[in-house]
Amino acid sequence: MKYIERLLKKIEQDDYFEELFSKAEMVNANNFLNKTNETLSESEKSNLMRFADILSHSEDSKHLNWSYRIVSLLAEHCSDDTNFTFFAESILTKLGNFPAIKFMKKDYNNLADNIPLERKLEYEVKKIYQRVPDSDDIFTDDQFKVFNSLIKHNHFSFSGPTSLGKSFLFESYIKYLIHHRKIKENIVILVPTRALINQVYLKLKKEIVYSEDLKYKIFCHPVIPEFNRNEDDNYIFIFTPERFLSYIYETKNPPIGYMLIDEAQKITTTNDSRSPLYYNAIYQAERKSIKLFFASPNIPNPDIFLKLFEKSAEESITVKVSPVSQNRYFLDLLDKKAFVFTEFDKESFEYKDIESSFHHNLLRLGSEQSNIIYCNTVEETISNAIDFSENLSELENKEIEDVIELIEDHLHKEYFLIKCLRKGVAFHFGRLPQRIRVRVEYLFKEKIVNYLFCTSTLLEGVNLPAKNIFIISNAIGNRKFSGVDFWNLAGRAGRLTKELSGNIICIRNKKGRNRWDKPEQSTKIISNKNIQEITPILFSGKENFYKNLNNSLLGLPFSRANYSSSQKEIWDHYANIVLIHEISEEQSVLKSNYLKKITNAQRDLNKISKKTLVDKRILSAYSNIKFQYQNYIFSKAKELPTMKKEFDFEFINSMLKLISDIYAWAEEESKGRNPLYNLKNPEGAIRYYAKIMNDWINSKPLKQMITSSIKYYEKEKKIWVKDKYEDFEKTPKYINIVINNLITDIENILRFKLMNYIDNYYSILENALGKDKAGVNWAKYLEYGTTDPKVIELQNASIPRHLAMFLLEKYDQCLEFENNNLVNIDIKQLKENLDKASPHYKEIKELFF
Repeated sequence: MKYIERLLKKIEQDDYFEELFSKAEMVNANNFLNKTNETLSESEKSNLMRFADILSHSEDSKHLNWSYRIVSLLAEHCSDDTNFTFFAESILTKLGNFPAIKFMKKDYNNLADNIPLERKLEYEVKKIYQRVPDSDDIFTDDQFKVFNSLIKHNHFSFSGPTSLGKSFLFESYIKYLIHHRKIKENIVILVPTRALINQVYLKLKKEIVYSEDLKYKIFCHPVIPEFNRNEDDNYIFIFTPERFLSYIYETKNPPIGYMLIDEAQKITTTNDSRSPLYYNAIYQAERKSIKLFFASPNIPNPDIFLKLFEKSAEESITVKVSPVSQNRYFLDLLDKKAFVFTEFDKESFEYKDIESSFHHNLLRLGSEQSNIIYCNTVEETISNAIDFSENLSELENKEIEDVIELIEDHLHKEYFLIKCLRKGVAFHFGRLPQRIRVRVEYLFKEKIVNYLFCTSTLLEGVNLPAKNIFIISNAIGNRKFSGVDFWNLAGRAGRLTKELSGNIICIRNKKGRNRWDKPEQSTKIISNKNIQEITPILFSGKENFYKNLNNSLLGLPFSRANYSSSQKEIWDHYANIVLIHEISEEQSVLKSNYLKKITNAQRDLNKISKKTLVDKRILSAYSNIKFQYQNYIFSKAKELPTMKKEFDFEFINSMLKLISDIYAWAEEESKGRNPLYNLKNPEGAIRYYAKIMNDWINSKPLKQMITSSIKYYEKEKKIWVKDKYEDFEKTPKYINIVINNLITDIENILRFKLMNYIDNYYSILENALGKDKAGVNWAKYLEYGTTDPKVIELQNASIPRHLAMFLLEKYDQCLEFENNNLVNIDIKQLKENLDKASPHYKEIKELFF
């Protein structure tokens, strides 16, 4: 055994080390929670730093995390301590944590220049070899290890703490492929939701530098504008799984060479109805020989994604060293208890303000720092933001006023976000209109707004780290956090390059389900950093998965009566995918396990596949729609009405009624938290969808649609709130309900569910009758919110709907079309003519200049 290994083993067994480490954590907790100014003695600091220095030589991630944590614990009160800064820079160099060194060089006095010679050499060598492509930044040791593996493999999977920078690694890999490897293949970045597309698009547009001889263009829609279809051009696509399937369904589209899958854990989430969609999209990519690269947070076995698609499990890395340290607290304001979670135990803590309100604690602990407050549902998020902002003073800030003006122009002057922003508070959820969500994120990143109340959008990959994360619910919807969920959210505490550590504050301030109920049990997730390995349901087959999949195929009842709507969707969806694999004569983990576990499965699959009339490409593109309904449409195609280009409210209403009957919405879409089909008033619900659909595809701006919807409810006199009807009054409360319902319905109902059903209906008619007799596909109008082909073409060029309409109205001379196909955008002329006072100036500048 080497000398250093003996030292490390001795430290692990050293009671004084554990005592000193815990004391440093408790001093830190007291300073944060009780606002004291405690510190360790000089000898204690010195001893801890010597321990940290020895630990930094280890190859064990636990030791490396301990080493960094000691530096972060001592840093706040040692900025002028030459001895500390000497050790800190030396240790951080050994750890390869260059963002932390960069932060300390900027914010700490007397940062030592006389670190040991071997560390100086190590630093200089790493500065050269670990330099980020086309950048002055330096990879951390673990980032460099992952990056090196990415460039050496055709398939790869890695996981790590949220602060590892998975998106940053993917961006660096793309730059390497384009500028160093000089590839000429197209790339897809697969993201979980549309809410994330714009963030990735703007970041890539800023980061990817085009070379003279090799041009890459970035698109977010599965249609490439004609003027961008040049033989010499290559593409980076940012797609959701739906958009990827739509892209490959069109055989004329250029082939994809690489797929980078962010938030890969979505493939295996057992209670997420979108997980089969992810599986199907990636399976189809694998069948087309696309190189697959997976990134996921904190998962100990990232090789599982490779196994799922029958790739070598050796091509994976798990990173356990975090470049940012987290302090963990649990405040029970009801039972008047506080706990600090130290590295070695959970310790009771005397917290002086334990009897105070949540809002008082939030203000006291979060003052002058960036704070994210996780609230789970949209309703809780908004109400908490409003309540908290009530007693704050108004701010005078030009950038806040600009965002308020945008909200008034785009939504409504009574929207609650305005009231919150005036107090330096904001709320954030996935369905918030993109242009507003982007501005809210900017205000928060720039610390103009320091309190951001949010839903689980942050778990979808939205990049918004903060100094403090307050967590007042331990669930996503009705489902308790898994270890991956909690640490993906909590891991956003602490901003790389901005600070050395962050604070996770879990607060129980209200009785109720999913509000840290049963604290002794629910808080175990905070103390346990060792996340369990994940096992996809395709491997485990738990909860009678394969039996219920088989029952879905045969149209039989499921194995139990009390299943959730998500479980039903998952069983039905995987049943479709198994059938697709059978019809396509393809082998897969899903199909082989199904055949092993279910008696007579092959016989039943043969019978069903022979009776299936719909083209397999259509079945694959719409794998979340039961094949039985698709078969019915194909068999009755000659008798069914087609959609026409000239439409009005009544015709839309009649088509929606027909589609709701064909696809059995009463059975398929009437369960869950926000069902499409309202069993208590189905005709009223369909008329409402017909109304907003008519407005949307006729290019009405969102503000007009809101005004129109308010008038609609004034006439109806009733509005559906949660699970019952309430009397509608034109008050801020109900106006905001209308606004939030409408923006949710546009994104979730019109542009997702209805678009999917209508696109499927049209595709089957086209398959059965031919293009000339299939009518018009309204799905395109739903996706783009217009029937104007020029507005659609501009959106395909990654210009948002509202900007596309604005440019056509004000600057059409800068846009050149031929037969409604975009030929050229005169950027120079647009730049010269663009009014800087325009409310769209900033957005257009970001897109074009």
